Amino acid sequence: MDRNKTHILETARSRGLATPSAGLDAPEGYFDSFTSRLMASLPDRPELEHPDDVEAQAGPRTFWQTVRPYVYMAAMFAGVWLMLQLFTMLTGTGRLQPMDSNPVLAEALDNDAFVDQYVYGSLDSWDIVDEMMEDGSLDSGFEFVFDDVPEDVVLPQ
Repeated sequence: MDRNKTHILETARSRGLATPSAGLDAPEGYFDSFTSRLMASLPDRPELEHPDDVEAQAGPRTFWQTVRPYVYMAAMFAGVWLMLQLFTMLTGTGRLQPMDSNPVLAEALDNDAFVDQYVYGSLDSWDIVDEMMEDGSLDSGFEFVFDDVPEDVVLPQ
């Protein structure tokens, strides 16, 4: 790329078409009385001076005034959910495919070394017992032989 080309702004400045202060000057003393002119142009808002008086005059809130923000929020979340459902339906990724249709996952789960290292390797026998107790497959009348019980753990008889 040729670095010697002049920039268009430099060309316009050399011809007198663009000056650094073009359009950025304010009249002298403009901001000295700006606040007073702005406040004079705004309408009076007595409710901002005494908001408690306005609420007292309005009376109690109706049921709809109380519930309206929650209804709007629920409608917004429902709209987002419906939009996401529409996008998943259009892209066709909404359904889970069976594992055998994914050849990489099927090959990994068919490999015993992979399953031993990444699936069974992350499980402890106590985690398995806890899971079985939670889902009810191991009831209290079932005797279980613990192979790797630490010596400091006392098992109930």
